[in-house]
Amino acid sequence: MTDAIENRLAALERRLQVVEDREAIIKLKATYVNYNDGGWKGPTHCFPDEVAELFTEDGIWDGRPDTGYAEGREQIRQLFRDFQIMPFIVHYVTNPLIEIDGDNASGHWHAIVTANMPDGSARWILGLYKETYARTPGGWKFKTLRFEAAANCAYDGGWGKPVTA
Repeated sequence: MTDAIENRLAALERRLQVVEDREAIIKLKATYVNYNDGGWKGPTHCFPDEVAELFTEDGIWDGRPDTGYAEGREQIRQLFRDFQIMPFIVHYVTNPLIEIDGDNASGHWHAIVTANMPDGSARWILGLYKETYARTPGGWKFKTLRFEAAANCAYDGGWGKPVTA
């Protein structure tokens, strides 16, 4: 085999690896939201142990200032147990921008979240997920997951209308 062919094959393998890594991260995100959504046929956030395992040992979940902060799998597990008081939630995540850099990656997602809160109110929550990932022996994991809310509004008011008390 010539050097030119070997170089082309090596480049093709690198490109394929990036595609496979990106698809694995998309699946990681889909798994995360599916573990949390619920309220129509069962409780929400009913997989706190599984959610915690989607993170590295020292992973960070950051929803400050509105939703909380957890560092490490044990705190993440407890946070998601606490979220089980929500009667209904669905996450819609779109527009993934994922950059792969060897065994690390970063991601940016838009999100629309519909939720019924423990006080009986319904909310629209819109924002951005900004994430970092690490390749581990168990596959890609969240290193950091940060949600930055752009809007957190009463359902009745909609996200484009002023919210009244």
